Amino acid sequence: MRSRHRYSYAEYLAYERDSGLKHEYEDGEILAMAGGSRRHNALASRISAALEQGRAPGCVAFQSDQKVRVLATGKATYPDASVVCGPIEGDPADPTGHTITNPRVIVEVLSPSTEEEDRGNKWQHYQLIDALQEYVLVSQSHPRVEWFRRLPSGGWEYRDVTSGVVRLDSGAVIDLASLYAELPV
Repeated sequence: MRSRHRYSYAEYLAYERDSGLKHEYEDGEILAMAGGSRRHNALASRISAALEQGRAPGCVAFQSDQKVRVLATGKATYPDASVVCGPIEGDPADPTGHTITNPRVIVEVLSPSTEEEDRGNKWQHYQLIDALQEYVLVSQSHPRVEWFRRLPSGGWEYRDVTSGVVRLDSGAVIDLASLYAELPV
């Protein structure tokens, strides 16, 4: 049996730079990202707009082209949206300075092909980001926003919202009726 090649993080960054496509990185593997459906993209756009509109002073909202790295594990991802409050901390291993390491909020729009990863492996990694205070999962199939909020004790509070409004601690307001209105199929 042939072993798979393990890439260094520097090799991943070079590959990513030269490919023109987005890839995630975990444990020496470079993983191609699939494109989102129209519905997924519309939801991600609306979430990004809500984060931008509701951001507190000193915070910056990012859409899905912003790479995030979990320094504790080395995993690099492209969440559907994120927010950084205060000074942006770049990844010291990324000489381009394009990768951030201190998101306060991360949002993932769940797709049939990514839901298990977003709920499981990614969530396990994201919890190790000290700056992360809110993790938001947005259902693509029906009105539902799941919200994990870091407690002062270090644990996480979970809320499952299927109607009304979600008010994130970061200032963003997500009105589910508006979020899901007239979405493409």
